[in-house]
Amino acid sequence: MTPVRVATYNIWHDAGPWPRRLPLIRREIERVQPDVLGLQEVLRTLDDGPATPGTCQALAIAAGTGYHVAYAPAAPRHGGPVWQGNAVLSRWPIREQRAFPLPGADVAEPRTLLYALVEAPHGDLPVFVTHLAWEPQHGPLRQRQAAFIAEQVAALAPAAVLLGDFNAEPDSAEMKTLIDAGFTDAWTSEAAGCTFDQANDYAREADEPSCRIDYVLAWGTTAADARLVFTEPDRDGGTTVWPSDHFGVLAEMRPPLSG
Repeated sequence: MTPVRVATYNIWHDAGPWPRRLPLIRREIERVQPDVLGLQEVLRTLDDGPATPGTCQALAIAAGTGYHVAYAPAAPRHGGPVWQGNAVLSRWPIREQRAFPLPGADVAEPRTLLYALVEAPHGDLPVFVTHLAWEPQHGPLRQRQAAFIAEQVAALAPAAVLLGDFNAEPDSAEMKTLIDAGFTDAWTSEAAGCTFDQANDYAREADEPSCRIDYVLAWGTTAADARLVFTEPDRDGGTTVWPSDHFGVLAEMRPPLSG
C-alpha cells in the first residue's frame, strides 16, 4: 500500500511580509507534494458570506491546487470578525469535520482540536490538527490539553494521524502524556530536527533557543521518515523572507484506513 505523505506547518498567521510569504508556502507545497497538510495559526474572516481565498489563509494557500480544505476557528483577533485557528488541506475529499475547544480558554488564548475524516483512496483517514498553549508557564495546561486530545482521538478513531504545534519539546511532560497514551513520534532521526530555529530570522527575534515543537504523531498505525520542510527563504529583492517563523515536518505513514 502506498504510504500517505502527511505534514504539519505553523504559518505564523499574517505576521511579517505575508504577501511575500504566501507564494513561498505554496511553492514548498508544490515541491514536497503532501497528501495531507495540517496548518496552525490560520486566519479566516467569520461572517455571513462564504469563505474565499481573500478571507481565509488556508483557501489562499490551496487556491488552484485542488486541495480540499477544513477549518476550525479557535480565537478571535482583537474582538473582530477575523479568527485564528487550525486547518487541513487534503488531496482527497473531506467527508466529515468537527472542532473541539481545548481546555484552558479561561486562563490562556483559546485553542482547538480539528478533526477531519479524509476519503483517501484505500479508505477513510482520520486526521487531527491542533495547537497547544504557547506561554512557558502553561506547561500544566498543555498537559491537560494533551490528555484531552488523547481522549478525543481514542473516542473517534482506532487509528489516525495527529499534526500540530505542541509548544513542547520531545522530552517534556506534555509530550510524555501523548506518548504514554499511545501516540508515536514520526521523528526517528538522531538530528535535533528543530522546527523553531535560530537559523530562521523570524524565530531569532523571539530570543529563544532552537527547539523541536512541531510534530507528526501516529495513533494505532506507523509514521516514519520524518524530515524538515519549509526551511528555505527567498533572498531575492535585497531582503530575506522566510515562509514562516517555524519550519514544518513531513513524514510518510502507513494509512490508518477503514471502510
